[in-house]
Amino acid sequence: MDDLQGNAVVNYTEREVSYTRVIEHKHFDKNFGQPQSGKTVVSYEYPQNWRRGDEPYYPVNDEKNTALFQKYAELAKKRGDVIFGGRLGEYKYYDMDQVIGKALDVSQSELAQER
Repeated sequence: MDDLQGNAVVNYTEREVSYTRVIEHKHFDKNFGQPQSGKTVVSYEYPQNWRRGDEPYYPVNDEKNTALFQKYAELAKKRGDVIFGGRLGEYKYYDMDQVIGKALDVSQSELAQER
């Protein structure tokens, strides 16, 4: 089909839906000026039950990982020319509205310091 979902990625969080994400790949190409066809490639991502020994989906906040994060956070503070934020930069889970709010707050703070 020409267009399945009108966008590259749609996330599904409903318990009744067996997949967690649908990716329609042609939308990525569209942003890079690639020629479009009347067909599309779609990927469905399905969750996997975690078992001991598997790679976790999200970082595990244990003592070892928290200590490692603290080291990186200290290095980031010393740089001064980089701002680390979001889920990876702050080592915590955020919903998208929280990420956007935090990014706006940090931007305002940085801009105020430049004045």
